[in-house]
Amino acid sequence: MKVPNLKQLTLYHLLQEGRRLYGNLPAQSYKNQKKEYQNISYEEFVGNSEFISKALIHLDTNAGDRIGIIADVGHQWLQVSMAINTIGCVDVPRGTDATLDDISYILTHAKCKIVFVENEKALKKFLPELQKLNLQTIILFGDAKSDAISINCPIINFNDLRSFATNIEDKTYHEIGEEIQEDDLATIIYTSGTTGKPKGVMLTHGSILFEIQALVAEFRKTGVKVGEGDVTLGFLPPWHSGERIFETICFYSGIRIAFTSVQELGKDLAKARPTILFTVPRVWESFYEKIKDTIQKSPAVKKYFLKLLVWNSVNFSITYDKAFDRIPRFNSPKTTKQILIQFINLIQLLIYLPILPISKLVLSKILSVLGGKLRYAFAGAGALQAEVDRFMYAIGMPILEVYGMTENSGVSTIRHFNDFSVGNVGKPIHGVTIKLIDEFGNEVTKPGVKGVAHHHGRHNMKGYYLEEEKTKAVLTEDRWLNSGDLLVWTAQGNLKFAGRAKDTIVLSGGENVEPEPIEICLKQSDYIDQAVVVGQDKKTLTALVLLNLEKIENYLQEHSIKLDLKNVIFNESDVIQKLIRDEVKHFISDKNGFKSFERISNVYILQNPFAVHDELTQTQKVKRNRVQEKYHEEIESMYRK
Repeated sequence: MKVPNLKQLTLYHLLQEGRRLYGNLPAQSYKNQKKEYQNISYEEFVGNSEFISKALIHLDTNAGDRIGIIADVGHQWLQVSMAINTIGCVDVPRGTDATLDDISYILTHAKCKIVFVENEKALKKFLPELQKLNLQTIILFGDAKSDAISINCPIINFNDLRSFATNIEDKTYHEIGEEIQEDDLATIIYTSGTTGKPKGVMLTHGSILFEIQALVAEFRKTGVKVGEGDVTLGFLPPWHSGERIFETICFYSGIRIAFTSVQELGKDLAKARPTILFTVPRVWESFYEKIKDTIQKSPAVKKYFLKLLVWNSVNFSITYDKAFDRIPRFNSPKTTKQILIQFINLIQLLIYLPILPISKLVLSKILSVLGGKLRYAFAGAGALQAEVDRFMYAIGMPILEVYGMTENSGVSTIRHFNDFSVGNVGKPIHGVTIKLIDEFGNEVTKPGVKGVAHHHGRHNMKGYYLEEEKTKAVLTEDRWLNSGDLLVWTAQGNLKFAGRAKDTIVLSGGENVEPEPIEICLKQSDYIDQAVVVGQDKKTLTALVLLNLEKIENYLQEHSIKLDLKNVIFNESDVIQKLIRDEVKHFISDKNGFKSFERISNVYILQNPFAVHDELTQTQKVKRNRVQEKYHEEIESMYRK
């Protein structure tokens, strides 16, 4: 695997090295008017980025200027962000589904003078707020036109930029690029946040490229072999730090990105046939649900045969992991009992071996819906459900879960491919240190004991833009970042996610409860799509629940129950209430390792799904404060019953 030899850790040097190293190899693929994939070479990518840079120089931008990008997934996003960064300017990105208030706040707070907007539709949406800002120029992606839109600043497109670029010499462009330092700002990413106003996370050229090089080094060390000839699909919002880092890794490593959308993902998996895929847990959960649905709807004999094969593969993987000490363990050294259990499981493997080859052969065909060439699967930006995690591993596609946050460029840990185990977030990447701190300020090293994760490495942010006090609250002078995440060490040296410190619910009896593990377990139910556990200062926990309506419909049909889901209030339906209560009781039980005070005493079934920019962030994380504020009356009603 060849990689760029960077003179300095700046995106300017990455761009130039990418062209030198990969030249005519394809960097990106986008869909043309015929909906067919068309390649863009590294040479073309860099050429496009350079003409945008030169045009920005012509528009009188200076190093350090903030430039907004309001755009979603697409091949031009990375070209534009690189163009901004390679002349020392700072990109300030956001998606087109942002609220007017968010866009107004972000562009005002960052003092953006120029804004790139994806298309005329997005421009019309944000026009009321953009008109209030003192903008110098608005630039539309591609060759879109906006003659019908009137605003108090020029609106131009890429064709205009090409003509502007001719006024700037190559020498001027390269002189500016060479002046960029590793500690210069590259981007300000405003976290969607689960509480309050967005905070502007400042990431430097050095922090981004440290992250890239650390991950590539980790790939090499752990047996992940990627590079020229590999293909991935780009369909997540690139302003999200995880996707941005992934796309930059692809450029760094010679991996082609074929762009699609969530809506066309299924179709384009077959077209592009990716060899590597990074996505959020929700996509893997949807894939798992579709497989379960397909099996469930199969003819009787086929259905039971497939269920047997899945059962065999899953139980073989669990038994194998127990036999070879791959299940997260929280005591060291191993007890005599644990050694004996390992030996017993080694013998039990013989039970599953006879039909294992058939299981592998048949179930491997399931993976063909992912294009048939997938070698490596990654997940980030949320916790992966244990059931999904185990299933994917059992059918031959272990998911390399990563853990991190925007404040540390997206990734601090990754699972190891050549030492894989489910149920953890792996080990710190090359050059990164994580220590767990307990409530008394002491470092936790004992396996199984929770502590707040503090991260150290060059990938950490410079701070929150114009927010000195908020920066000091999470970033120490010696550059340790308080993540607010609760983690535990396993005896095998991996880290396991255990919730959010600030999400901790304190019951009236003084018991501390982490809601996230309970919510993750609840979502393993076929009938529960989303759950939010509440109970601060109350005697017991309760939960707000959203239904998986497709599965509820199937349940009603299977049990010959007549109920029109379009005209029923879910929380008042005895049938639905009983089903959900039984599911909650089944999953949140002693058997699944929950304590008595972690049980759910009541549920309220919400009628409408959560929405991005209301109850959810862009990355589908629940805004707990917003949920508790919006559904205050529903929550209180659970405690009156």
